[in-house]
Parts: sequence; structure tokens; C-alpha cells
Amino acid sequence: MTVLPPLAPLPPPEVQRSIPSQEWELYIDAWVLLLGARLETPESVFKVSAPKDESAVLFLASFYHHLAKAGDAAFQPGAKAKTLRNLCFLLTRRFLLEAKEPPSGLLEWTYLSEICCCYPSSSALKKLLSDAWDKHEDVIISSLEKGKAVIIKQLSSSDATTISKATADTRLLTILASLLPACGHVLMAGSDFLDTLAEAYQMYKREDVRKCLVANIYVGLTSLLKGTKPNLTLLLDQLFGLKASVGVGTPNVKMEPTLLSDVICSSDLLARLERYLAAQPQKRGQDLVSSLRAYQYESKPFHHRYQKPKKRIDKGKGRASDLPVSEELHAHRMSLISQIQDLFPDLGSGYIVRLLDFYGDNPETIIAHLLDASIPAEFQHLDKTEQLPIPSTQSDPLPPKSTPPPPSSSPEPLSTRKNIFDKDMDLAELANSDQTNTNNNLRFGRANQSLTADDILADRTNHTAQKAAILSALATFDSDDDERDDTYDVADVGGTIDATDETAATETDRKSADELDLTLLRAYKSNPASFSRDSATRRSQPRASLLRETGLTNEAIEGWAVMLPRDPKRLSRLEDKLAISAGGGSSSASGVGLSQPNLPSTSYRRTRALGVDGESESGTEGEISHYQGGSSRGRGLGRGGPNGRGRGSGRGRRGGTGGGASGDQNPTVSRQKKEENKASRANHNRRQQRAKKVARAGGMVG
Repeated sequence: MTVLPPLAPLPPPEVQRSIPSQEWELYIDAWVLLLGARLETPESVFKVSAPKDESAVLFLASFYHHLAKAGDAAFQPGAKAKTLRNLCFLLTRRFLLEAKEPPSGLLEWTYLSEICCCYPSSSALKKLLSDAWDKHEDVIISSLEKGKAVIIKQLSSSDATTISKATADTRLLTILASLLPACGHVLMAGSDFLDTLAEAYQMYKREDVRKCLVANIYVGLTSLLKGTKPNLTLLLDQLFGLKASVGVGTPNVKMEPTLLSDVICSSDLLARLERYLAAQPQKRGQDLVSSLRAYQYESKPFHHRYQKPKKRIDKGKGRASDLPVSEELHAHRMSLISQIQDLFPDLGSGYIVRLLDFYGDNPETIIAHLLDASIPAEFQHLDKTEQLPIPSTQSDPLPPKSTPPPPSSSPEPLSTRKNIFDKDMDLAELANSDQTNTNNNLRFGRANQSLTADDILADRTNHTAQKAAILSALATFDSDDDERDDTYDVADVGGTIDATDETAATETDRKSADELDLTLLRAYKSNPASFSRDSATRRSQPRASLLRETGLTNEAIEGWAVMLPRDPKRLSRLEDKLAISAGGGSSSASGVGLSQPNLPSTSYRRTRALGVDGESESGTEGEISHYQGGSSRGRGLGRGGPNGRGRGSGRGRRGGTGGGASGDQNPTVSRQKKEENKASRANHNRRQQRAKKVARAGGMVG
């Protein structure tokens, strides 16, 4: 049986930095050669030698451990590094699928999780994990159970180092469950692991620890809805357990961030569950989602939704990488380089610039490390006498240019832009122009001061052409074609003198408005409910017929009904018109109503005088202003009118009931009020009343 040479494990990155580049290339070549030999081994031989090949398992475990921990910095990059990664994946696949009993180290959850970290979006890895689960399910489940127990013990500790180790292991389990949903089923089985995570969430306030726990629970719960055998019952049981531990729906629930609130607020777990229940309805699940939605709304102030960072599109606006290296790029560091070279003159400027980049332009720190000989290993094997490259040709960003020649000396004049306003005349240019062309220049005053009228008449230049133009204009003029006289147009004088047409139109509009009011009043008297403001009335038959008959809108009809009771005079006037049109005898029977126009009073009536407070001092508006002859006292009439309703008319004298505001009171009481303050004020009130009357009469005393 052929025995292949053993594989040395991959050293950590710290050790790799101390290995020279040429020697490290030889190491990679040896690993590639030995891995290729194991992949080319016949299947019969490989099945027998695979369980005993511990060196290959040790190399693969160290390779993926360092690669998952440090990323691309796990080993020096290069074209051979990519080849080495591909060969490691192929050898792992052959160990897991072709060997009868693959090495136990390759089926551990730590190894599988570290592979997932190295190939997070590889479809080939998902297929490999699924095939390995189908073939070695019991071994992987046993390893996952051990991992759960270790994490539970670590989270129960109070040591910071142990908590950091538990956080890292939980993150590895999360990555494995995201690529292999069957592992998520194992993690969610039972309540001990979930309860430990919920207690750790309340115990540790660090954001990184809480995020790690929430991610693990989210991936584990959503994995129950994936795979060939979804387990909705287990998912609902776990959510009910978390809900009961928090006390959701109970009066003594404490509003604080919890593992359940963080999961439902910062992820789309409830949305995924709702979509699943929409396809497969279940009363228990729908009730749970409803209660969790209410709890999510109450817990929103404590959490924020996790958003995947958007990938920035490179628009080519970064610093150009192909610029020549010149002294100007490091001019701001020249003082820092000189400070270090004063103490270490043997160091080159290029080497010092590398140190400045590493230590953030801090010369004190660099000097301290140089004195202590504690410079990192990656700088120790570099050339310490390296100088900054000096370019052979220096390009000036602003090279000097010769002064351009004046425009007059250029052989070809520059073309000018043209637009539609080029032919417009500029008044300023015309006023300042010295040209004498009268057709193109603007002039103030006479163009030719010495030219007289006789000279103009004696000038026979172009006489024939001018005469022909005048005769042509006269030929086109028709003396019988009178133009319309627009002297009194509205646009000219602001109104019209002959308002016959306007008066007729106004009269027609008034009649149509009266007919419309009468039509609405008839409908209002017959059925007031048809003017209500509701949708049922608007859809009714009476309203439809009223809309068709009047041509108004619903709002106008309803507004008319609202305003009608507020104007009693208008209502009375419309009722009179309706009564006249209804009682017109044979005319009304034939459909032609009688209508009497409003006749305004032609008698003279005194204008109402307003006092200081805005109230009338001369009685009512309909008060007659002239006396009807004789003394009003002798006939028992008041001073203000024939009925004794004037102000202060016939109080207590032959005027009957008296006038003014006291006309409706008892005469005895009125007399008593009149004589009440007579002793104190004497007849001053009478003098004031007389003065008011004289003022209204224009100061003329009769």
C-alpha cells in the first residue's frame, strides 16, 4: 500500500510573517503537490488510507481555522493561495463523501462552521453539507449536542474571557445553521438552549453579545420553516415559551428589551411566519402572530430594524492609483521624516514613510519602538535604507503658458453667436451714433437744422414715386365704407351710454331668478325633506327631478333651503308671489301666473339720523317727517307722526297712550319717572332735547 508523505499544519499568520517570501513559496508548492497526490489516489486505496491520514486532517483543520479567523490575511496572498483553497475544498469533499468512515475531526461542528465562514455563498458548499448530513447525520447531531452543552456552560459563567469564547462559538453555530437548516432544527430542539440564551440576553448588556444571540435565535427559528421537513409545531412551541417567559398579554408585563422583542423587532421573523400561515392556515399560529404583533408595536422604542448595508457603486471618483510617485506627495511628511532621521540617520526616507503609515504619522511612537527594538515583524525584513523614488520627469500641474496675442492681431476673427434679437435697434447705440442715415439712427430734434419748408417743397427728388404711393393709398380708400363709431365703447369710457340692451338683459335675469325661486319654494312647501343634506336624499327621485328642473347642483339647492328661513322678508315676498301666481283665475289655470312687481314708495321720508352709539335718534325709518297741519297736541297726535309713535310725542297730554319707549307703559308710572329727578336737574333735560331738535333743523329756530 502506498503511503503518502505527511502534511505539516498551516502556521499562524504571526509565524508566516517571519518566513522569507522565497521560502514561503516553496511551502505552498509542497502543500499543493501533496494535496494533489491525495486527490489523484485511486478510490479503492483512498477508502482504506483516509481514516488513518491524520496529517491531512490536521492540515485541513489548521487551514480553515486560520482562514476563518483572519480572512485573506491568514497567509500571504498570491495565485498559488487560490489554488491551495480549491484543493483543500476538494479534499474535504472526498473525505466526507467517498471514505467509508471519514475522520471524526472533519465531522465536528467547529470544522463545518469554519468551512462555512470561508465559503459563505457557495452553492457547492451547500450541496456538500446536505450530502454529508444525509450520510453522517448521527455523527453531526452528536457533535452539535456537545457544542450546545459547551455554549450553555460558557454563557452561565461570569468570566469575560469565557463570554467572549461563547460569543465566538455561538456565531459559528449561527453560520452553520444558515447554510444547513437541519442544524437549526437540532439547536431549537428542547428548551434549555433557548432559555439560556434568553437569560444571557438579560444578563449581558453589551451590544455585540446581544446581536450574536439574536442572530442565532433568528436563524434557528427560521430554519424550522426550511428544508424538506418544516417543523411549524416546534417553531410555535418555542415562540410560546419565549412569550410566556416574558409575560406577554399579562397585566404585570415589564416593558424592557428582551430576546423575544429584539428578534421580532429587528428581523422579519413575523413576516416569514405570516407568509407561511397564509399558505397553510392554522388558528393557533394566527393567534400567536396577532399577539406578537401587538408586543412588537409596544417594544419598537427599544430596538431598530437591522438593514443590510448597501453596496456602494464605484463611480471612479476615488484617488487615481496610476499617478507618478513624486516628492510633492510626501511634502507634508518631510518634517516628520527629518525628526526620525536626526536620531536614526541610517534609516531611509522610504522605510520611515512605511512606519508613518503604520503608526498614523506619530513620530514619537516610532522612535520609542525603534529604541525598544519592538518594531513589528513585517517591518524587520524590509530594506531599512529604502529611499523615496524620485521620478525622472516631474510634471507641473500648472505649466506656464505664453500670453495669447490680442484679438486684432489674430489672422481669423472669432465667430460671434447670433440670435433672433440681432436686428433689434439699441436706443443707446443709436443716440451715441455719429452716422447721418435718418432711416437707421435715432435723432432728437431736427435732423438738418438748415433745411426749411421751401427747400423741402422745392425738392423734387423721388417726387414721382411718392406721388404714386399717395395715389395708391387713396385708391384703396372707400369713402362710403363708414367705420363703426366706438366713441362710447366700454373699453374707452368705462361704461355704455345706451343701456337698453343691458337693462333688458338684467330684467330677463331677474325674471328667471324669480321663476327659479318660485320653483324651489313650491318643492320646499310640498316636500321639505327633499332638501336634506344626506346621501340618501341626494339619490332620491324628488331630488333628481329638482336637479333636472332647476339645473342647479345639490350644494346650491341645499344652501338655498338653509338660507331661506334666515331671511323672513324674502320668504314673505316669495310666498306672496306664489299666492298671486296660484290665485290668478283662468290665467293661472292655463299655466300663466300673475306677478305684481315691487312698487317702491314715492312719498318723502326723512333720512335716519344716527347718534354716537349708532342708534337712530329720529324714530323708525318709516316715520313721516312733516307735520300734517295744526298742533299735534290739540289733536292728540304725537310729534313724530299721526299715530303718536314719534320720539317723546304726547307724553301724558291728549296723545292717548303716549309715545316712544313709554307708549306701552302705565301713564302713572311714566309720570312718576318723569318727575323723579326733576328737583335735582330742573329742566336741563328739556333744554338738551330742544338743542338736538334745533341741530336737526339746521340751526334755524322757528
